[in-house]
Amino acid sequence: MDAFTQTILNSLEVTSGCTEPAAIAFCASLVAKHLGEDPKTIHLKIDQRTYKNAFGAGIPNAGDLRGSEWALLFGFIMRCPEKRLSIYSGLNASTINSAIELRNRDLITTELLDLDTLLIDITATGTHHTVEAAIQASHTHVARLIVDQQVLIDDTGPEATAPSKICDDDTSIYLPAKWPDMVEKLFADETLRSVVREGIDYNMAAAEHGRKYIHGGGGVDELVMGAIYARMNGDSIAVMSCAGSGNKGLTAMIPVAAYARNNQLGEVLELKGVMVSVLLTVLITSRFGEVSSVCGAQYAAGAGIIGGLLYLKNRLDLFSGAYNNFISAIGGGFCDGAKGSCSMRGNVAVSTALTSINHAENGFIVSGRDGFLGDTFKETLDHLAQYNPIVARFERETIDILRNK
Repeated sequence: MDAFTQTILNSLEVTSGCTEPAAIAFCASLVAKHLGEDPKTIHLKIDQRTYKNAFGAGIPNAGDLRGSEWALLFGFIMRCPEKRLSIYSGLNASTINSAIELRNRDLITTELLDLDTLLIDITATGTHHTVEAAIQASHTHVARLIVDQQVLIDDTGPEATAPSKICDDDTSIYLPAKWPDMVEKLFADETLRSVVREGIDYNMAAAEHGRKYIHGGGGVDELVMGAIYARMNGDSIAVMSCAGSGNKGLTAMIPVAAYARNNQLGEVLELKGVMVSVLLTVLITSRFGEVSSVCGAQYAAGAGIIGGLLYLKNRLDLFSGAYNNFISAIGGGFCDGAKGSCSMRGNVAVSTALTSINHAENGFIVSGRDGFLGDTFKETLDHLAQYNPIVARFERETIDILRNK
């Protein structure tokens, strides 16, 4: 498998619950498995974006127990790091009771870090052993594992901890005319086809599950809204995440798959359309990070919808214009944490993507001279990326607001 296909494949992972609490539990579970004894102290170092996203997101089967500390405790008790981001599928009443008992011992200290990349670093000390594990850059990348001062894993160099890139210096990936050939290359890989098929099945099932939360006509924007609300609410459903986010996976896949099915385009085109959407979601995420200060369901997956649908319509020539329509409407949407109201972000991403395509098809395209827009897709993205350090300043204020609640 070539590096390009491997990057897309690595971006797709089944997850139970929000990916940030799941990543914390995965890391804690790894520490507990190697510690092998009752902890005396547990120290969590965590970047502020991951902390923010874990703060309000529901944990499957955990009721109102939320936040990074509970996420850590559940993972520590379960000791099953092999489940990775699906770790909460095994959460039950016995685990919760054990976590409550452990929490009552007041063993956990938390250190919040101002970083531009995802970091979850947990050190636990028992009577006989000390274990440290760190997840960095992506939700399942074990960057460090140290057991009693013996280094078992050390993958903390600049390349390992930098945001993953879908390409190096090949700017052709930003050209819509190149995407059909790229998708043919992706589609040729049997493993990737199988995982995308699995992802569509998971996420369409989540859309059906989420219908109980919507009260409108059941349009595709509402299906995405209901699915996101369900997982953010802590419902015990599995979804295929994309580029580190279940909400991005739902937003990127459901509208494209639904369009293919409603228009009876067949499974092959359905898979290829979703692959275009995933490709763009991963590409844009590589510019902002898996855990970022902007809403990935909008910035990344929203663009994925546009690309996937225009591919199916054989109108990728409209992509740059439709994307400018889209981003001019939703640009500036900063992330205030993972929680139930992310469902509205997903709803807006879908409805705005559909409207932007419709306007482009009817000849209305906003000018690349306007504001942060550019004349090409890449130029617009380059402009948006310049805001990253500025939007990141909102993180501390968001965390203060959440804590004060």
